[in-house]
Amino acid sequence: MKNIYKYGALALMAMAACSCNDAEYGAAGTMGDKLGVHAYLVESNSTPGIANSVVTLGSTVTNLALTPSLTDKEDADAEYRLVIDKDVLTQFNESEGTGYAILPEELVKFESTVKIPAGKCSSDPFIISVDPLPLAMLGTPYALPLRMEKVAGNADVTGRTSSYVYVISSAIVDDLPMFNGASGLRTDEAFNIPQFTIEMRLQVSNTGNRNRDLFFCNPGSGEFMARFEDPQNDQDGVKAHSWAQFQGIGDYLNPTIAIESNKWQHYAVTFDGTYVSIYVNGSFAGRKEIATKVVNEGQFPYMTFMGVGGSNGTWAPGDRWWWGCKVMTNEIRVWDVARTADQIANSIKSVAPDSKGLVGYWRISRSNYDESTKLFKNLAGDHHHLHTNKTFEWIENVSSEDLATPWK
Repeated sequence: MKNIYKYGALALMAMAACSCNDAEYGAAGTMGDKLGVHAYLVESNSTPGIANSVVTLGSTVTNLALTPSLTDKEDADAEYRLVIDKDVLTQFNESEGTGYAILPEELVKFESTVKIPAGKCSSDPFIISVDPLPLAMLGTPYALPLRMEKVAGNADVTGRTSSYVYVISSAIVDDLPMFNGASGLRTDEAFNIPQFTIEMRLQVSNTGNRNRDLFFCNPGSGEFMARFEDPQNDQDGVKAHSWAQFQGIGDYLNPTIAIESNKWQHYAVTFDGTYVSIYVNGSFAGRKEIATKVVNEGQFPYMTFMGVGGSNGTWAPGDRWWWGCKVMTNEIRVWDVARTADQIANSIKSVAPDSKGLVGYWRISRSNYDESTKLFKNLAGDHHHLHTNKTFEWIENVSSEDLATPWK
């Protein structure tokens, strides 16, 4: 299959690999008295949140900053340097359940050392310059793991707040299939996943009908799925049928956040063995305790996506429910673990195909489509490829950074 990533962008999401607070490593009067004066990275200490920076392929470098600081003033100069540390990334991947590859060092430049003068608590920041990704590297999730270490002076670095990870999410521009009605996407191979996460990015032209399934399975004991269902009429600013409800065998959960039409949206359902949870666009949208029989003990003899659940057009979500709706999806994933809220929010647009627990990963795009077999390849393994018997039109040059894609 021909790779047609035509150009890309680089979203740099800064995530603290560790965190602390002033009480742990702080100034006089706190535990800092017991530890002595220590050095740390301000960005790692202040927030576990995400900072964003974007660079388009072919533009100039992206400059990032990390600021060394001391918990108290010292009588002598202190000097520190940054190093790229693969062990920090290993720890990060294990804790987050991710599979990021380390960014090649030749794409990264930063100052050799930074000095904190005597009598001062901080200095100018380290400036880290990241070159644009070469075309051949687009589509692979990379990360830049950095660790500060002491060169000279009395103040040692703290173990927990001297490390920082920049997650580099390369935006992919590819041609996507547009379905006029049901997508027909299906895998006929079984999943046995007592705990699971099912997620997708999608854009629909409307939510004008109920019972449109995002995913569906009927193991014989009853259907379970996610489907557009409630509310049955427009109410309180919420469009009819725009809640993508989880429907189990004898139980259900409505989310608190609606899917918006004509915009790219992310939807995820998790089950940890006790609770089913829904996330919309990375935000928590509801949780409910359910019995394992509601999800057939995690047994999926097959799985369909967006419109092939019940071909006879009965109450089960068949093709007819999708009539009059245009559909696109560029990412569908199935995991054998219940992903955390942070993991879902931090990987909405792409993940590493070898991420821990990822058993089904389909990019629904021309570059991942085999015309001869009519299959979208499972990037997470050699089985469970998706097929469709539906016709579609290719929409060219859609970027994963787009907020919305015009319909044909």
